[in-house]
Amino acid sequence: MRKLTALLAIALAIALAALYFLWPGPQSVRACLVTGDVAQEFSLGAPPGVDYVKLPQGGRGLPLAELIEAAGPLSADFSVLLLSREGVFVQLKGDDLEDCYVSKKNGGWNTVAPLPSALIEDLSKIIVADDTGDLAFGVNIISQEENLLHLTPGNALRQLLTCYPALDGEENSVSRYRQKLVLPLTAVSGEEIRSVLVMGREGEYEEYQGNGFLEVGDREINFLQAAGTTLLSNIAGVIVNPPPFSVMDTYTDALYYLNRGERVLVIFIDGLGFYQYEEARGREIIPNLAAFTEPHRVNTVYKPVTNAGFAAMITGLPPADNGIWDRSVREPGVTTIFDALEKEDKTHVLVEGSGGILKLNTETIYSADLYKDGSTDDDVFGNALAQMERQPDFLMVHFHGFDDAGHTYGPLADETLNVLAAMDAYIGLLLKEWTGRVIIVADHGMHQEGAGGSHGNFQYEDIFVPYFIN
Repeated sequence: MRKLTALLAIALAIALAALYFLWPGPQSVRACLVTGDVAQEFSLGAPPGVDYVKLPQGGRGLPLAELIEAAGPLSADFSVLLLSREGVFVQLKGDDLEDCYVSKKNGGWNTVAPLPSALIEDLSKIIVADDTGDLAFGVNIISQEENLLHLTPGNALRQLLTCYPALDGEENSVSRYRQKLVLPLTAVSGEEIRSVLVMGREGEYEEYQGNGFLEVGDREINFLQAAGTTLLSNIAGVIVNPPPFSVMDTYTDALYYLNRGERVLVIFIDGLGFYQYEEARGREIIPNLAAFTEPHRVNTVYKPVTNAGFAAMITGLPPADNGIWDRSVREPGVTTIFDALEKEDKTHVLVEGSGGILKLNTETIYSADLYKDGSTDDDVFGNALAQMERQPDFLMVHFHGFDDAGHTYGPLADETLNVLAAMDAYIGLLLKEWTGRVIIVADHGMHQEGAGGSHGNFQYEDIFVPYFIN
């Protein structure tokens, strides 16, 4: 009996030991993070909705495909980077994860996979990396004439990154540093970098003299100054050697001339990018704009959508300061040019299309499509002429047709540019009737997307617009 009891005790001890090493439990294990270009990140210690399964080789593990699905990749075409604590990583395509698992062993997380080359011990991160190159997410570095680099937190690991020792604090004679993984801007642009303009995802707007670094985080990219300090976190993009002016100068320039006693007309062409203007001028289809004055190439704000660009024009402030950063917000949180003119007893009118974009303190004349020709541009023109007879101090005229056509046909399609040609004729007649200062500006540009056009990305096609002032 004693011998049987002893044998049972030994068997129980062996069983408990097996459970300890093979069954997922509370034993100490080094952390591993699922992160990158995903909707949510999490630690393997608490994977949401992913259960352990029996492995063909024995033991238990977490299916890699289910882990990635739980994180929610931001695109359908992606790779998975399996990164060890030693800095070694392997790359698997997102559709090649069958029979791949992650299991606990020797206090860490290891991969179990059919191919020996995919076996990584002591994982520190499982990174989802976008492979589409879709400029709608991630960070874009642009110049005034091209898109230089598209970078996401996930695919940044495949760039030539540098480990940067940034000063994190000083106390008495002790200096503390933090290692940051960075990409120098000089590695992105072939031109000398004199200055940069950095924009954040919530409409922040920071100008910086000199170059800097892109710091790669798990799910965001930050901009570091040359000294290593953070200028702006979670950025949308960077303009290398930006223009000296922006759409916000509409506010400054208009008030300058109004305060000198001049009347000001602002013609607002929705959706006209600078490269589209150059194409139309090259085709010689916009004689009035071409003869008016040489335009400046200026940048709009992020996001390059009508609400944000329009608000920047009439407040002189970026979205983070005026409160309008996308289409969901309609009421500026600061003083607009209309508010300023109201205080000075100057008359002001806005001629719009068939609907309002922003809630503004001004008389707004809406222009329904009376002739049922599919456009309000002719109606906007007629209403603008009628308002000119009243000789207001400030008149703003918003043409919508070019943006509408661009969305339907594409930014450089003949049908789209023909709309601009017709609008140019209207503008020529307005210029003849107006006695005073004239500013012509756009809120954003447009890029090709599928068979039509779109905007809202941090790319040169959307960001740069023409700015005319006589």
